Amino acid sequence: MVTLREDTAQGLQEEAEKLLRELGFSDSECSIYFSLLQKPSGEAIEQLLSQSNMSTDQAERAIKNLVDKGVVRIASNKLEASEPKQFIGRVQDLKRLEVTRSLESLTETSSRLLSILEPYYWETRLGIKPEEILEPLPTLEDMELRTVRVLGDATRQVLISAESFGWFSKIREEAARAIERGVKFRVLMSVKTVEATQKAHDAKAMAMEVRTHREDWYPVRGTLGDTRELVFLIWATPEKGSHRPKYFRPHYSRNEGMIRVFSDAFEKRWIEARNV
Repeated sequence: MVTLREDTAQGLQEEAEKLLRELGFSDSECSIYFSLLQKPSGEAIEQLLSQSNMSTDQAERAIKNLVDKGVVRIASNKLEASEPKQFIGRVQDLKRLEVTRSLESLTETSSRLLSILEPYYWETRLGIKPEEILEPLPTLEDMELRTVRVLGDATRQVLISAESFGWFSKIREEAARAIERGVKFRVLMSVKTVEATQKAHDAKAMAMEVRTHREDWYPVRGTLGDTRELVFLIWATPEKGSHRPKYFRPHYSRNEGMIRVFSDAFEKRWIEARNV
């Protein structure tokens, strides 16, 4: 193989080849690149293929990969070596993308494995399935959809613990249908803003009973239907006043214990709350 420069040590080229391989280059790609590196005016593709000591298919694949990576460029049916600074930056970007995709795949695989093993682990030790207590809901949107379902199933009473009740519009239509069936609504919320106050008046106009809680901030948001279905969320930080407010994953539960905790807390706060 041609050396980097005839008056330089063979070790420089060997080191460069080793580093290229560490970046994912094949022996064929290294051979073609170092050959072109010694030819400032480039080399005709046909000539390079005919003089190569590898098969035509192998050489063509190597050339395609080099062009895709920006290591060599085609100009007037000739192949020329690209400036190292340019193609190395592109190779770095491609490797970063590859690593990112690999990490995403690893995360997805790990999460799936955990979802399979964790319930089995606890079921064999506690005799119950964790999902019989809590069913995780992936996103806030999923929580809103499940809340709508809870309202649709309700026949007697719905308890809602909210802050500004910003999601009122998402459940308004289903709540109206529930009220027509005779379902009673009680809403605990904060009315510290103009928007929240309007939401409270809109809810009252639908025949919901609304009170404002006395706490400056309460971390639990949730909806309880007929004391049998609970959708809830716990905030780790206040939604307002934080650069990036954080919350724990929403959950759905039919467990009597979880429902009793939510219900008892709601009733205590309801007694202490003020009418809107």
